[in-house]
Amino acid sequence: MEKEILTLEEAAELFGVSVKTFIKLLKEETIPARKIGREWRFSRKALIEWLSSGNSQDYSSSEKDVKDFFDNVAPEWEKIRENLYDESIKDKLININILDKDKIVVDLGAGDGFISRSVSGYVKKVIAVDLSSEMLKQLNIKARSSGINNIETIEGDGLDLPLEDSSVDVVCANMFLHHIDSPELAIREMHRVLKPCGMVYIADFHEHSNIELTRKMHDIWPGFKSNEITAWFGKNGFKNIQIDSLINDKQSKDKIGIFTLTAVK
Repeated sequence: MEKEILTLEEAAELFGVSVKTFIKLLKEETIPARKIGREWRFSRKALIEWLSSGNSQDYSSSEKDVKDFFDNVAPEWEKIRENLYDESIKDKLININILDKDKIVVDLGAGDGFISRSVSGYVKKVIAVDLSSEMLKQLNIKARSSGINNIETIEGDGLDLPLEDSSVDVVCANMFLHHIDSPELAIREMHRVLKPCGMVYIADFHEHSNIELTRKMHDIWPGFKSNEITAWFGKNGFKNIQIDSLINDKQSKDKIGIFTLTAVK
């Protein structure tokens, strides 16, 4: 007997398309759908008949909201960022010795280049990816003023990178995953573009209950549980997964824990 209620993956299979393509369809069309908690659910009958028991566009606006927010705050982002996290995130990335002059690094959710500009002197090339064109403009301005010329920028959400399979050495994602609807798809994309034995470096919030901050910063996820995010990375082919809590001044001020995660393809 066929299932009537479908997950995102099952709905994509019903349509005969990839999950990435189906998500794109959700953002562009009025598809009958509901979000139960954080998960998409679909009626097989409604999908087939294309009846409107729910509207995917009610939920797909979240990405546009994030983009508009960061476009607006881009010129002041450096000051805003200082109240959320400090230099310890990039210091740790540099100190774990995964960077060298032969490597290509992808920086997801690059913003104004907090990570990209910091690691550019240690590596061959940085590919900075961000949803906000205004953030990338700020990155380019700051990179030029510092004489940095090995950063390439790409405007995008990080779920469908215009990069070949197994083509980069390190993927970084600083405060990126909590801003996107489907973190697991982003993790899958990280695995795709990494070379064998390539590494990821993630920094993000531990799960928290600061609703005011979540709304103010247009966060989609209020941080993550360690076991949840570890399971996602393991499920998508990563090994040697290590999560550490990061102690910094901003954490003690705002009472929100920050973790770093490293993993190997």
